[in-house]
Amino acid sequence: MIDKIFVVDLKSQKEIIENYLYAKKAKNVKPLFLNKPQNHKLNKTTENTMDSIIKKEKIKGVIISTEPLAHMVYAKWAMKNRLSVLMDKPISTHKWIICNEKYGKQLITDYEDLVKMYREAKKNNPQIVFAVMTQRRFHNLFKKMKEAIREVYEYTHCPVTSIQAFHGDGQWRFPTEIIEQNYHPYNQGYGVCSHSGYHVFDIVSWLMEGSDHNPDEMEVVSNFSTPNDLIEQYTFADYRRDFKDFEKYNKYSKREFIKKAKNFGEVDSFNNFAFKKKGRVITLASVNISHNGFSQRNWPTAEGKDLYKGNGRVRQESYYILQGPFQAISYLSYQSKEVDPNLQKDLFKVGGEYHADVYIFRNSTFNPKWKSLEQFSVKNFIRGTMKDRSRGHQEEARREALVEFVDNLLTGNRRIALHSDLTQDERSVKMMSAVYQSMARRKKGLNPLIKIKL
Repeated sequence: MIDKIFVVDLKSQKEIIENYLYAKKAKNVKPLFLNKPQNHKLNKTTENTMDSIIKKEKIKGVIISTEPLAHMVYAKWAMKNRLSVLMDKPISTHKWIICNEKYGKQLITDYEDLVKMYREAKKNNPQIVFAVMTQRRFHNLFKKMKEAIREVYEYTHCPVTSIQAFHGDGQWRFPTEIIEQNYHPYNQGYGVCSHSGYHVFDIVSWLMEGSDHNPDEMEVVSNFSTPNDLIEQYTFADYRRDFKDFEKYNKYSKREFIKKAKNFGEVDSFNNFAFKKKGRVITLASVNISHNGFSQRNWPTAEGKDLYKGNGRVRQESYYILQGPFQAISYLSYQSKEVDPNLQKDLFKVGGEYHADVYIFRNSTFNPKWKSLEQFSVKNFIRGTMKDRSRGHQEEARREALVEFVDNLLTGNRRIALHSDLTQDERSVKMMSAVYQSMARRKKGLNPLIKIKL
């Protein structure tokens, strides 16, 4: 049982958080409100205050769910104090990373610095864990796919030879929101790859693991769209035609928008990877991540809307995995409507909030013990539906991660590290780094091909 919880957030969020805690009657939760960290550092007063709390209250672990720009600040503080960590993805990002190649390279340095601190902390406290909330690793359908890959590999010694991955956030940002919105923003020079993108990089890397064909090099080429591309796809004139109240909420002319959004972060990012060993291709992967996708929005302002699972947001996701001529695995998860707690019909069918199916095809003539086709639904792998807006099979996987993290705090077991441990994220971080390096080079008119040693 956890009897004490401290919430650390910015002073700008004080009223919102206090109202939430009051509404939830959360009497065992104590808030601490801080000034925003400057230059990726905590000031000494803030650090001393946090240090005194963890010592006095004997705090064992922290959950880091800040904006990604602040992840490293709190992660390094936690490692310095030998605390277990469950941190939201990605491990780090940087302002204007889309147009500066050195910031893309910095992602690898950030990771290596944090791993070094983690290993040092474990010397003094072997029970601590540093897990990243890449919840697909805890998702039973993804575990099923990983198991199927391992079974075929053990019989054939053939690794994953190609992966096609797609994730669509289903978000429609209107022009003024693109300029001003600070939730999963573009206006600080990073975008979808620093938001949902890391989930996809990580699960592609994770599904490739477990063979003797470990690649030693990765080649990457990225293509992407930015907000200034968006307003050519669907123009200001289109907005005015389709939304009679558009100008009521629009603050910028096209010329102003283009000037302000010049170096804004990526909206969609389509990336081609070649994983090689001794110069030979082992696995080809296309990792395609879209913020600007199928949505259910038809209103001109996001004011008062839930930006996490509301405002017309619809999530869609797919993976197609090949193991040479022996196995094909197809994962499909397609929503058709915004999350609605009152909607209980057909939740597990295509278009439903909980829809997720896996199809496994195997070469049954090569091995007669294999079935040529097996189908699995997420319905057979979860406990049941969840309440309110925070529900869905991905939320179920997040809950598993959180339960395992809390279990570590209470018992000292490191079971969560079997699924997610910071030391397992090297290739995922390098994939994200390579994509941003490729984007920055393409933006400057340079060769976008990036090669990174693994």
